[in-house]
Amino acid sequence: MARRLLLIEDDPIFLKRLQANLRAAGFRVEIAADGRSALEKLKTAWFDLVVTDIRLPGVDGLEILGRIKSGQEGLDPALPVVVLTSVRDVDTAVRAMRNGAADYLTKEAEKQEIVMRLERVLEQSALANENRYLRAQIEQHSEFRKMIGESAALRAIKDEIADLAGQDVPVLLTGETGVGKELVARALHRTGPNSAGPFVDVNCGALPDENLLLSELFGHERGAFTGAVSLKRGKFELAEGGTLFLDEIGDMPLEAQSRILKTIEGLQVTRLGGSRPIEARCRLLFATNKNLEQEVEKGHFRQDLFYRINLLPITIPPLRERRDDIPLLARFFLEQFREKYRKPLRGFDEDALTILRAYNWPGNVRELRNVMERLIFRSKAETITAEDLKRCGVSLVPDQPLPVAIPEGGLSLDEMERRLVIEALERTDWSQKKAAALLGISVDRMSNRVKKYGLTHSSWRIYR
Repeated sequence: MARRLLLIEDDPIFLKRLQANLRAAGFRVEIAADGRSALEKLKTAWFDLVVTDIRLPGVDGLEILGRIKSGQEGLDPALPVVVLTSVRDVDTAVRAMRNGAADYLTKEAEKQEIVMRLERVLEQSALANENRYLRAQIEQHSEFRKMIGESAALRAIKDEIADLAGQDVPVLLTGETGVGKELVARALHRTGPNSAGPFVDVNCGALPDENLLLSELFGHERGAFTGAVSLKRGKFELAEGGTLFLDEIGDMPLEAQSRILKTIEGLQVTRLGGSRPIEARCRLLFATNKNLEQEVEKGHFRQDLFYRINLLPITIPPLRERRDDIPLLARFFLEQFREKYRKPLRGFDEDALTILRAYNWPGNVRELRNVMERLIFRSKAETITAEDLKRCGVSLVPDQPLPVAIPEGGLSLDEMERRLVIEALERTDWSQKKAAALLGISVDRMSNRVKKYGLTHSSWRIYR
């Protein structure tokens, strides 16, 4: 994609020649003949790079550099600036470098050298920008460096991610709160064509004021509303060349939904208070814990937006539907917190593992993680027991019956039996003997049910 460059030069002949050379090299070049008009462009538009002559009428190149690097009038201090100078003014160019210029070029330089050095500045700037954003994300999400689990449900999700690898397509992630929708979104980003770009996330339900949400997404111009004292780039611009993840999109107000739909269809955004469209060059991922079809029926979600983002839906099942993953996740989180707090915890006894698998985890992976952190301080010995879990609010009601719910469309007895057999096996770590006891049937009857429904598990060598 073409990089946007602002070229500031008062010599019309040199300006025209350099502009033509840079455009031929693939840059999108806007020009300014003096410092004041250049500053106005910088306040209202976004650029990847500024190339400015030092000697300009009125506001000179050094003053432009100083205003950018000090962040005056809403200018971005991270915007790289390359100064142009004659051979006689190299000392001034060196002073500009000390004041924050990314590089300097003499006007006598060959086209090839100019393009090569500008490309190098842009590469360094892109890396610095990504590192600045990712550093803020790493601490918050370092526990999710991998997708932990080997259940059939999680393997299916991994397969879907693999199928979409390298594809720049929008994806809608659905699932209960805490199931790991952001983790899946990050995996989609890492395997996508924009993986070298930033991953920018926005919680659409965290900003109750619609203007604040729109400003966060699209940015705003100075004076767009009370308190908008400077230009602000929105998340769409910050995600350029990468991925924008809109979490809890089901909580987005209708007006914002309309703006999102317009952005998706036109691949452009306009800042609040602005009139100039800006290209939206990023991949879009969406997530919600709501049933959007029901929200459409209630009039809370736009039907056209739902159709637009529901092209490739992925549903992340709750933790209670992938019980095989619970011990793996529990050990993973426990090991992290054991190292973090320097505690001697080593693992779980059998009763604790049975409770971990059987507990329904209404808060899903997020709840499991929080419980593991609390256990670090509540456990009285190196091995976690059922009593330790009880102190953390995780326990089972004795003789609690298995829940049975018949859907509106009905359910065959065979299907109900199959589900109950699977539920009992999952609760007992796929022990047919224990599952049979849980259901009140003989081991032989359980074995027959296993064969009848073609059930298998990685821990089984033969039916037993």
